[in-house]
Amino acid sequence: MATAKKTSKTKTEPSSKKPFTGLRFAFFGKFAIWPSYHGGDPATVARRFGAEVSDTIDEKVDRVVFGDRRGSGRAEAKKRAERLAQKGGKTARLQILDEAEYRELVRIDLRGKRFAFAGGFDCSPSGLEDGLLARMVEGTGAVVASDVDAALDYLVIGNRRGPSKVALQNRADKLNDEGAAIAKIDESAFLELVRVDRPTEGGALDFAGFISQLYGHVNEGKLGRALAMLRADRFKLFARVDDQQLVGVVRSQSGSGSVYASWLTADGAYGCSTPELSECMGIQGSTCKHLMVLVVGLARAGQVPLPQALAWMRAANGKGPRDNNELCAETLIQYKGAEAGQIDWRPTETIPEDFYAI
Repeated sequence: MATAKKTSKTKTEPSSKKPFTGLRFAFFGKFAIWPSYHGGDPATVARRFGAEVSDTIDEKVDRVVFGDRRGSGRAEAKKRAERLAQKGGKTARLQILDEAEYRELVRIDLRGKRFAFAGGFDCSPSGLEDGLLARMVEGTGAVVASDVDAALDYLVIGNRRGPSKVALQNRADKLNDEGAAIAKIDESAFLELVRVDRPTEGGALDFAGFISQLYGHVNEGKLGRALAMLRADRFKLFARVDDQQLVGVVRSQSGSGSVYASWLTADGAYGCSTPELSECMGIQGSTCKHLMVLVVGLARAGQVPLPQALAWMRAANGKGPRDNNELCAETLIQYKGAEAGQIDWRPTETIPEDFYAI
């Protein structure tokens, strides 16, 4: 009787549900941003996708992922990973990923999914009219539906009141009771879901992608108010920008004639001051709407490259404001001189139309 011939053990082929099967990952450092919809930390998600996770770096590791924030052993692990990646041979397969690359690797595939909206939104006070919500959805390959029906995938519930908000939620609940699978998510979950760290195939960051990513690093209500300011009125932004710092003057939204001196550096230091050199009341532990008007307005006008503006605001995330009275006083004095025609300082002008359909 013939016996079955033994075969050598081969590496398991990955499947669409477990694409990391056969790969070994290592993680170092803490993630600055990690979507809550995963229901587990980065290493847990890697295991869920079929990977083995190691706490050391050796020649068996295929992917090393580094969070943006510090963590035990991060610096030494980065040096070792770079040495291994440069050696070639068996270790040439080693790939080093930053947290944005890993987020994109494991993000939910939304291509072809259908979204509808209910209520008003802090992130887009004009609702669907200004195009921002639609552009965020379309940037992921998903589509905006005109109605809540059984084919809908996501119903996004805004933080604010709005027409038919309760009725649309009740309709989604009724359809789910009848067998539909509509996920109801709030505004924060929506911003996590549609945030794309690599927004276009060519790698270029467009303005809609910039705004979508910016929501991951700032207070969404403040950014929504900053966008509302830019859509409501023209602004003359008196600003100075170099490769390490931007500083400028932003007019108050109140119509009182007050102005604010706002500044931001490449390493994430920031502040905003009144003419009396008091801290802007809108700061409250994070970047204020005046600084956001300045950064977003300059970025829209091309005065600050979008990746640079995003990187600087990202660096400010989680940091408190600082005082820089000397810089603010000097900037406000120059502004008064420019307004009086004594100093040649030409402002960057914004127009509301540039922010209607982002």
